[in-house]
Amino acid sequence: MKKILLFVLLIALIFCGISCKQKTVATPIGALTSFAVEGGVSTVTNQPAKVVLLYGQSNATGCAINAYLNQKSPSDYAEAEAGYANVLINFITENGNNSSGGYFVPTTLGQGASKDHFGPEVGIASDLSARFPNETVFIIKYSWGGSVLANQWLDGNGERGELYAAALNFTKTSLDFLRGQGYLPEIAAVCWMQGESDAVDKGTAKEYYRNTKNFVSDLRKDLKDYSSTPFLFLDAGIAEIDVWKHFEIVNQAKARFAKTDDNNIYFSTTALGLTTDQEPEGSPDIAHYDAQSALILGKEFAKYIR
Repeated sequence: MKKILLFVLLIALIFCGISCKQKTVATPIGALTSFAVEGGVSTVTNQPAKVVLLYGQSNATGCAINAYLNQKSPSDYAEAEAGYANVLINFITENGNNSSGGYFVPTTLGQGASKDHFGPEVGIASDLSARFPNETVFIIKYSWGGSVLANQWLDGNGERGELYAAALNFTKTSLDFLRGQGYLPEIAAVCWMQGESDAVDKGTAKEYYRNTKNFVSDLRKDLKDYSSTPFLFLDAGIAEIDVWKHFEIVNQAKARFAKTDDNNIYFSTTALGLTTDQEPEGSPDIAHYDAQSALILGKEFAKYIR
């Protein structure tokens, strides 16, 4: 029975994306190549600003259910629902499945896979808003549920792939807009919540170290004009659950890569106690972090940012 369940879950991941039990697309086809930023940011004069990039697949998109955060932690829910006025986000998920429409807006709930979901951006904003109350911080989020590092973010040969190009264009367009508004944006960190799809297949799992190395090297080259020093690469481990069959290989690759540079940081989501098996009650979405876990994940990312 367990093998049958695992098989069903893997098929769902491949063909449906297992994203929040809704319409997230697993295979990126025709990712957008150009973007426009419409506004949401007042004009300033030469004002330095921290920028956090949030990339990855569905646990970066965010499948945590707003209502469960309210049920289990009303105070956190109230804070997040009010939004973080000094932490602005421009986001696009699954090619526009949910987005801020090209605007930087206050980070709040509903900026995940749908208006009913949220992702790590809430925990990131909660922490950074409290620690930098007199600054405006920006989050740029590009994610795609079910996406594979090996042949979607990259091209199957370790080179820049379709999703990489889209994320880079979205990021640069957003950063150039901030510059046009008088900010001096400085990328502080890339928060990377990805690897689940690569862990389904042993071949892509075994390539994960090499692919991460190429991916991060390319990001630091391509975004060097927006960072005076090498930005942090914050790499979250994937959940140690059966649906991610080769999670151990992927997480070992993440940990190994973190040891190559002081600016690379890996943390275990299992060690943090994050759960995927509590929500929705009675029929849990075991591929995605529960509401309180998604909040903790974001705060863990944020704590390394200075």
